[in-house]
Amino acid sequence: MQEQPQTSPCLIDDLKPSGFHLRLALVAGGGPFCDGHILGIIGIALPVMVKDFHLSGNMTGLLGASSLFGVLLGGLGGGIISDRLGRKRLYTLNLLMFAICSCAQYFAGSLYALLFWRLLIGMAIGADYPIATAYVTEFMPRVWRGPVLSGLITFWWVGYIVSFIAGYLLSLYFPDNWRIILGSSLVPSALLMLFRIGMPESPRWLMQAGRAEEARAVVREHLGAHVLLDEPKPGDTPRLSLRHLFQTRYRGALAFVCAFWILQSAPSFAIHTLQAPILEQLRMGNSLLASCIVTSFTLLGSVPVSLGLINVMGRRKLLIGSFAWGAIALFFVGLYPHPANWFIIVAFIIYSAVEAAGSGLQFVYPNELFPTEIRGTAVGFASSASRLGAAVGTVLLPMGTIQFGVHAMMLVAAMLLTLGAAISWRWAPETATLNLSEASQSLTS
Repeated sequence: MQEQPQTSPCLIDDLKPSGFHLRLALVAGGGPFCDGHILGIIGIALPVMVKDFHLSGNMTGLLGASSLFGVLLGGLGGGIISDRLGRKRLYTLNLLMFAICSCAQYFAGSLYALLFWRLLIGMAIGADYPIATAYVTEFMPRVWRGPVLSGLITFWWVGYIVSFIAGYLLSLYFPDNWRIILGSSLVPSALLMLFRIGMPESPRWLMQAGRAEEARAVVREHLGAHVLLDEPKPGDTPRLSLRHLFQTRYRGALAFVCAFWILQSAPSFAIHTLQAPILEQLRMGNSLLASCIVTSFTLLGSVPVSLGLINVMGRRKLLIGSFAWGAIALFFVGLYPHPANWFIIVAFIIYSAVEAAGSGLQFVYPNELFPTEIRGTAVGFASSASRLGAAVGTVLLPMGTIQFGVHAMMLVAAMLLTLGAAISWRWAPETATLNLSEASQSLTS
């Protein structure tokens, strides 16, 4: 028998997932896909650009991290604007910026022009993090909230892997042409921009903004007439600003989210962006192909999480375990001075898989631990902090490798992951069984 549609009154948290939720998840996932492609493609283009521009170690790190500095600015600005003006407006406009900047990179006439466009495209990427994740969070029922939010990270990793594969193939057909490699992100960006047109505004945001009738209309059209919204009481939805994040109620959650996200991102971006040079220094033959293989194994960690492991295993155990196993893998790379090629590949595969699994929580925890009225600002601030850590790590890794050697830097990365495991053990809450209102109170004290 065909299952009857749900008609009894219920809240959004308690809905059965529908076709609209699936469409929303896929469209939202396109943003992280483009993000991953844009941030990953530099890893393929960078070796060519080092030769073309005669880059020093410092400039190599700066170019690799330029978009990450942009993410820092865009995440904070995008989060604040989305809390003030709504999720929908920037949801499509930032994709337009993706497309424009992707095209502009092809025509960049100098290194400094390229740094400018990478910074600008990073700002658009940063804005997409709080907008897209808050948008998804506020529509999704509880049973899909964790898998879909972690699934956005899976889309990110798919985009990252596709960038390595596409970049590698383009480098075969267009050797030494970094312009075509970087400009390839125009294709997914332009397509996604078309798919996002016509998506509705978040009903939760409309409700807290005092536009109750519009919120009910969105719910009736896309979720069903039987779906209820939490009605805010008068005075319950004050206009909040960035300073509210540092008040007693929110600062514990903010400190935890920023800490675990920074400690995941700093080693991850540095290692993945510079994976080919790292493998080359470890005397790996065909380091570019080897980096593609290693990066592809991120799906081994991220896909099971987005398919439901995040609910079965729980947020807390997943986060602690990913930090611990990632640290063990990098400790082995750092401790052995002349490891065999297979040993290096296996160690980096383990690190890539478990790091990708844990990274699924980068969109889950920040969106669950903060309420609607400040969710975008909180996610934007946390993502900006994480990308500052990632940018610093990407700049310092090549410098540290020259000064201290690649093995020493892998030990530093392992120690950062160990610190992440300790912080998560102390503060990570379990929110898998909580509705959105309950989750946003679990670390606000």
